[in-house]
Amino acid sequence: MLEYSPRAEGFQPKLAKKAEGTVKMIKGDNGDVIDCVDIYKQPGFNHPLSKNYPVQMQPSSQKFGEHTNDPSKSKLAQEWRKNADCPNGSIPIKRPIITGHSTLRKNTSFANLEYSTAGHQYSVIDFSYGSPTIQGAAATISIWDPSLANYYGDFSLSQLWVVAGFGSSTNTLEAGWQVYPGRTGDSLPRLFIYWTADGYGTTGCYDLTCPGFIQTNQYFVIGGALPNSVYGGWRNELDIQIVKDLRSGNWWLYIGRIPIGYWPLYLFSGKSLGTSGADRISWGGEIFDSSGSNGFHTLTQMGSGHFAEEGLWPQLLPQGAIITDSSKIVEGDFISTMVARDAVLTTATQWHV
Repeated sequence: MLEYSPRAEGFQPKLAKKAEGTVKMIKGDNGDVIDCVDIYKQPGFNHPLSKNYPVQMQPSSQKFGEHTNDPSKSKLAQEWRKNADCPNGSIPIKRPIITGHSTLRKNTSFANLEYSTAGHQYSVIDFSYGSPTIQGAAATISIWDPSLANYYGDFSLSQLWVVAGFGSSTNTLEAGWQVYPGRTGDSLPRLFIYWTADGYGTTGCYDLTCPGFIQTNQYFVIGGALPNSVYGGWRNELDIQIVKDLRSGNWWLYIGRIPIGYWPLYLFSGKSLGTSGADRISWGGEIFDSSGSNGFHTLTQMGSGHFAEEGLWPQLLPQGAIITDSSKIVEGDFISTMVARDAVLTTATQWHV
């Protein structure tokens, strides 16, 4: 993984160059610049195996209820769309901010709730299955704007992990929200995705920054800012589903039941996510503490930053579900776990056969 390093003295964050294949540019009121990119010129099609597989414009199956392509059905308004939409045949890609910092790769230590390494701290609920046959998972995650002890060095996130394998053979599909100024240039909670096929070694990346995820939705931008909840008041939630398509084998991402795009099957060639399915699901939070204290006594918050025993309505989700054995969702046990470290309460409804 890349270690945090201070940016050069006097460096000012700046906007990156427009994406290849841009056919239109839209500027949001919050300063985000959205490039509308020809769908066939997005980074995902730079993968050497992409030419051997047909593009899947729509999922052929959806296990968590009916999906919709109507952007008005989404509970999370995308601020940039107040000004314009991307034309047909293109997808929105947020233009990156060059912050002068290296972006930290994720790592594998989330598999153990009590384990931390190189500044990463976790609080998660795991569901483990006896074989790699899990075909999908869902989560409803409250959105917060946690404070960071080191503005450019730390991050805080809440997410869903779909996982198979261990160590250097770990392959994951991930989605959630993250506050990470060192990557995005601001402290807004933003939608993110991530994947790896080799335990966070040389494969995988955030969002659409490498040949990997293929987006098909023209209305929803990955990396876009999300409206945060108000402690003790209004709650905004992020609904995520990651589901394996039964015909193509691609793993589809849904936000609020709207299909956004997919991780192609070939990304996980020879891996469990490519041949069968996941063997465990995790719901929860992660912080990175750049101080060197390995997360202990850090002021960087996870989730709302409040302890569960304060007694207000549940501040931190996820609530989740899984699909197993390519078949159906069957109600199982309800598990609620409170973890005092980093002030996080996570609850998950786990479904299994």
